[in-house]
Amino acid sequence: MKKIDQLDALLQRGNGYILISDALALDISAPYVYDFVAKRSLCRVASGLYKSDDAWEDELYAISILNQRVCFSHETALFLNELMEREPFEITVSAPRGYNASHLRKRKIRVFQLREEQYLIGKTSLETPRGHRVAAYDKERAICDLLRNKVNTDIQIFQTAFRLYVERTDKNIPLLMRYANAFNLEKEMRKYMEVLL
Repeated sequence: MKKIDQLDALLQRGNGYILISDALALDISAPYVYDFVAKRSLCRVASGLYKSDDAWEDELYAISILNQRVCFSHETALFLNELMEREPFEITVSAPRGYNASHLRKRKIRVFQLREEQYLIGKTSLETPRGHRVAAYDKERAICDLLRNKVNTDIQIFQTAFRLYVERTDKNIPLLMRYANAFNLEKEMRKYMEVLL
């Protein structure tokens, strides 16, 4: 396969986005890649990430690609798990303790920092509305985070997320309770689940 065809395939697989590091991993020289970027009139999204003019903006994907150690959490994870009826007002991520997140906070992204073992609970890959895969917490973890942060959460979001979760056929109550136990929420979670189920 020709180099240009490999790069076009990368661009297509990325739904109009291309990572320079992915192109370089194909043993294509940096000058050739940047020549391709210029010929295709790709827009620079951030360092090492470009998109075609006709590609939809996908802020969550750009954040995920450029911050490999963050995981979308709280209301953003609820949204990605279809447990919210609207997009969240702010993007929320979780990261391991010690991760330098000052650049995210400057962009008004809410950051929670956790011990490594808590950070990893429920971490999975979900699809953004624009079709890109990003690191995010699964629905059970998102519900646990919602309960952990209920004093700072709009009551409407709280009630809607719990209702939508309970209505789902793919809910996993034993997994939810395991996560709740890991965060010392088991008693409180059981109380909510008994009312809703």
